[in-house]
Amino acid sequence: MESPVGAHLVGSIPLGSAEDVFRAAATTLGDRLRRMPDGETGPRSDWIVWQYPVFSALPQLEIATAGETSYRALPQLRLREGEAAEEMAFGKLGYAQTALASYDTFATLKRDGRIPQACRFLVSLPTPVAPVSAFVTADDQARVEPAYEAGMLEEVRQIVDGIPHDQLAIQWDARYEFAMLEGAMGAWFADVRAGVVERLARLGGHVPAGVELGYHLCYGDEDHGRFVEPADARQLVEVANALAATLERLVDFVHIPVPERAGDAWFAPLDDLRPGSGTELYLGLLHGSDGAGGARRRIEAAREHVDGFGVATECGWGRGGAAAVTGLLELHREVSAPLPERAAAEGQAVWPEGFTPVPEEEWTAGGVDTGGVEYDHVEGHGWYANLDPTVEDLAANLQAGDILLDYSGGTGILLDRLRLRIGDRRVGTVIVDPSPTFLRVALEKFRGDPLVALRLLKGSLEDALGPALAGRGVDAVVSTNAIHLYPDFDAVAATWAQVLKPGGHVYLCSGNVTDPGGRREWLLDQTVDAINDRAEDLVRSDRTYERYEPLLQDRELLEHHAAVRQQAFPAPRALGDYVTGLTQAGLRVTEMREATIDASVHEWFDFLSAFHASVLGWIPDEAVHDRLRLMRQAMEVLFAQRPTFEAGWTYITAEKP
Repeated sequence: MESPVGAHLVGSIPLGSAEDVFRAAATTLGDRLRRMPDGETGPRSDWIVWQYPVFSALPQLEIATAGETSYRALPQLRLREGEAAEEMAFGKLGYAQTALASYDTFATLKRDGRIPQACRFLVSLPTPVAPVSAFVTADDQARVEPAYEAGMLEEVRQIVDGIPHDQLAIQWDARYEFAMLEGAMGAWFADVRAGVVERLARLGGHVPAGVELGYHLCYGDEDHGRFVEPADARQLVEVANALAATLERLVDFVHIPVPERAGDAWFAPLDDLRPGSGTELYLGLLHGSDGAGGARRRIEAAREHVDGFGVATECGWGRGGAAAVTGLLELHREVSAPLPERAAAEGQAVWPEGFTPVPEEEWTAGGVDTGGVEYDHVEGHGWYANLDPTVEDLAANLQAGDILLDYSGGTGILLDRLRLRIGDRRVGTVIVDPSPTFLRVALEKFRGDPLVALRLLKGSLEDALGPALAGRGVDAVVSTNAIHLYPDFDAVAATWAQVLKPGGHVYLCSGNVTDPGGRREWLLDQTVDAINDRAEDLVRSDRTYERYEPLLQDRELLEHHAAVRQQAFPAPRALGDYVTGLTQAGLRVTEMREATIDASVHEWFDFLSAFHASVLGWIPDEAVHDRLRLMRQAMEVLFAQRPTFEAGWTYITAEKP
């Protein structure tokens, strides 16, 4: 018997952490999963129980008694007398926070090749009907539902805002709905079927295009109880068909649970299943109790009525214990076949013959400088969110097999973020930088990575790349937060055009570009002169610094350090200068846009502290402590004690015809 292609993990997997789940699932089922959940570990392991405190903490609710729909015998809650449900507002439910944290782990493992490139991160969410039914008395469910649904949709908004859409899938878990449809539980809406479909479709409509949408239709499981034993798959089929007909967007996957006893009569309604073109079907026909033999029997019975499905268990595993996890993963593998190979996942950037990614030069043999390491740590500063738009541009356009030139890429801060975004997509990156100190840090970070090349920029760009790579050409050029340091931008743009392939793109990101229309935000380097001015004022007015006041009379000293400051933090260049330079190089500017980034004053001070001699060098070197204290105090004055300030960034994209 030919095995079904692909497998689906419904949601909860009782291991110690999201990383444990990702590693276990990828090791056993990496070639079978299109999506991978975080296992709903920790407090989420018992499905919706962790939401009970979210309800009970609301001042409008009070404890009543356990009702017929109570979950885990928890006492239900009711509206306090005189309280208006319309004034109820749920705060953070916790789903977005855990999803974003788990995605960071997922992205790191994907970058490192532990998770397949084509696999998405799966976020499983209960429909609001479930916790409202479980935790609220029947009389108040209709009034509480809108507030909790609004809270859940806010969680969805935060999830889709925080996770790249092409890396994300959202699954709505519909369990209580089927208890209502089967008459095992009361509903607060008169037309149960219409109310169920309307709610499920409404939730699905809040999952934006580009994010995959799926539904786990659920009756519970045999080990932990069902609301009812369904006679057949009729209710499941009808709801799946109604969703496909109602939603204006594609339902990417549907999971239908299958009881262990299922035979031909149970599967017969699948003759009428019409999930829509492009929708994947997963049948939850795997049961640990009868293993591969029972699964194959149900697969054969199902194929009499439907084909082209993958396999799954009927529900999550959260309450089954960690001991069962390995066996269940192996069961999925034993009865399924791998997904079709994806050519993009197999592609790999190949450096041209004769090109050595890291040449043996003096800088590669030396030690790592602490200054370079300290600079690399600024990547964690919030204002480095300025890189995110460029990362998204690169992720949207780079293909497996492409080579990216990161011009003045320093320690590889951009590459760190890009790799987290594109996972293990096989894109080669050559970092070119004039600083051996920074490149040495990059070498330590990416040592042994076959897709990273490093080049010290000592003369021309073509010389740095060498004839083999310059002859092949690069597919994209990016420069972030450094191009203002090069006084002759026209010459730089011309060298980019020489090594860029036709059809390739240039991506510029800078926080030091002036706009003819004017900007209300700070440009970062402009703050440095302002900090110096405030520091001079403080020396004149604050007796703490009176011993440095004579230095302010030494115009030669101040002019010297102004020049040093200007060299380290050049005056912003006009937007038109960049456009002209790119155009003269034969590149066509295709997009220009601006963004405002909230920068932390503390983090900006932390960054400038590494360059204190350039910022306030007229304070003697033997008084570094005073220099730093004065710099901090000047920033407090400049930014009026506020913790953040608005900083402006400019993004330019150009194309080589």
